[in-house]
Formats: sequence, C-alpha cells, structure tokens
Amino acid sequence: MQRRVAIACGGTAGHIHPALAVADAYREAHPDTDILFIGTPVGLESTLVPARAYRLEMIPGQPLAGEPFSGKLRAIGSLIAGIAAARRLLVENRTEIVIGFGGYATAGTILAARSLGLKIAVHEANVEFGMTNRWLARLAGRVYFAFGRTAAGLSEQRALVTGNPVRREIVRLAESIRQRPARAHGTTRFFVTGGSGGSNFLNRETPALLRKVAACGIKLEALHQAGGFPLAPIRAAYDRCGVCASVTDYIKDIVSAYDWADFVVTCAGSQTLSEIAICGLPFLAVPLSSAAAGHQVANAAAFAEACGALWVPENACDTSRLAREIAATLERTGPRRMPTAIDAAGKIVADCERMLRNG
Repeated sequence: MQRRVAIACGGTAGHIHPALAVADAYREAHPDTDILFIGTPVGLESTLVPARAYRLEMIPGQPLAGEPFSGKLRAIGSLIAGIAAARRLLVENRTEIVIGFGGYATAGTILAARSLGLKIAVHEANVEFGMTNRWLARLAGRVYFAFGRTAAGLSEQRALVTGNPVRREIVRLAESIRQRPARAHGTTRFFVTGGSGGSNFLNRETPALLRKVAACGIKLEALHQAGGFPLAPIRAAYDRCGVCASVTDYIKDIVSAYDWADFVVTCAGSQTLSEIAICGLPFLAVPLSSAAAGHQVANAAAFAEACGALWVPENACDTSRLAREIAATLERTGPRRMPTAIDAAGKIVADCERMLRNG
C-alpha cells in the first residue's frame, strides 16, 4: 500500500535539512511513498525542497512570537488562512500522517491535520523545547527529540529520543572519513559558518580570532559562509589580518565544505552542530545572541560537553584565550576526530510506520 506523508517545515536550513533527511529515509525504506512538503513562500524551502525533486506546496504563515500587536494580528490571520489551505492539501493528497519540523508552515499544517483526525508527529531539534513546538506537541501522537533532557515531562508513550536527522550525504561522508587515513598535518583549514542566515558576530570577530590562532604557530586558511551580510567588509578584515580566506554568502555543497575542513567555527544551530559532530570535526560554537529565547546557548553547551569541543557566548568572547584553546585542541586531537554516524532519520521513519500500523 502506498504511504501518503506530508512534511511541514520551512524558514531556515536548520528546519528543512532534517525534514529532507526523513523524506529520503522514507523513500529508501518505502520507495513508493508519496511525500508532500508544505512550506511558506518566505523561506529556503522554496529552493532546497524542489532541488531534491520533492513536491512542495505553499500555505500562508508569518511569525507570531516577538511581534508587536499589529504583527500578531496579521500572524493570526495568516495562521487561519494557513489552516484552511493545509486542510485542502491534506484532503486532496489523501495524507495519512503529518510530520512537523518547525517553520511558519508547521503550526497551520499540524492544526489542519488535527482537525482531520490524521496521525501527527513533531520533531524538536534543540535542547530547549521551542514555544511553538511545545504547544504543537500537545496535539501530536509522537514527539521526537534530539536530546533526552528535552523530553522530560512527556509520557514514554509519546516521547522518543532519536537525535537529529542528518542527510544521507553527510552520513556517507562520515563513513568515508572513518575508513580513510588521517589527513597529514600541514595547513589547517577553518570553516566558518553562521548557518544559512549568517552570524554578524562571527563575520565581525573571526578574522581577528584566526590571526591570533596563526600567531600560535598554526598555518591556516579559511572558508567563511557569511549568510545575508555584505561580503566586502569581511574580506577586507581577513586581508588586514593577513589570513587567506574565501568568503561567500551561502554554500550549497556543504558536504564538500565539511570534507575540506579541519576545524569549524560556528553558531549553535542544533542541525549544524549535529552534522559537525557526525563528521567528527573539532569545533568552536558561539551561540547567536539573537536566537529565540537564547536557545542556542543550551545547544552549544550540550554538544560541547558531548564532543569535548569549545563554546563561548558572544558577550564573553576573549579572542586571545580562544586562540590558545583552539591551538591546544588541534595539538591534542589533530585536525580530524573519529566521526559517529547516527541514523535518526531511519528511527523516525520506523516509528511513523508503527504509528500507522497500530491505527
């Protein structure tokens, strides 16, 4: 019997890539599965999802948290319209289960699924339970978590700790790294990324940080993903600091970037940290101070503890101290750690199938 699955996600790559990982795993386990992605016109889903040859339909959706009163009114109106649009799509597609990964489209789609009596699952990628996901979790038959501590308070029947789904190409890269000899020491390659949106702090501070790392005797070069920020000032800062760096706005082939890198300087989006950890890369995480409810701080602390890596908040960033710690990390571990592949996407697919079989 052909499965009919709808996946709601959108906004940033951190919401979309785990959703794509689950879609790929579903197709791998059940090749005839019909998968419908539901998003909004304002996020990266409009390019990332069609690029993977999945069908994408758009519904209305706008941010609610942190908006002024007028913005909240617009968001509520958009949510109501989004529910109606999602209901039509789910009925037309004869959807059996909806899986939500966050983004403006998720609330409307989950509420539409609830009104139709469909199976519902939600994935929470962060250590701190997001406000929207906490609310939507009450409607879900299953909630998938990246971290066990986030599941506290939910019944064992509804909570399942899976980790973060990671794209197959990242898992394949991790397996390839594990099977090949360690890279010879020479020039250390630093990959700097603030995620798909970029980090103004990393764009501003990393050139000086890497200059101080170089002063510790580390020969290095950098690849810097700046997000939506102007590139010329960042390039100029690297030039002033005497650091050889390639600066770009967005890297489509992130697998090649991870394969190229020996060390990563990153913000603390849970999906990015999951990919870095699976690839076995040492890293420094600097949580975005602008992240909703400061949730990246908990992500950075949890991943750094699990991986033995470095993290620091933006307001406590001492570049001289961090440069010494980065140099010591590279001296101690070498440029590449042993990766650990985790099949979170496969776990989610298997559990969704159990939900559907059990009625």
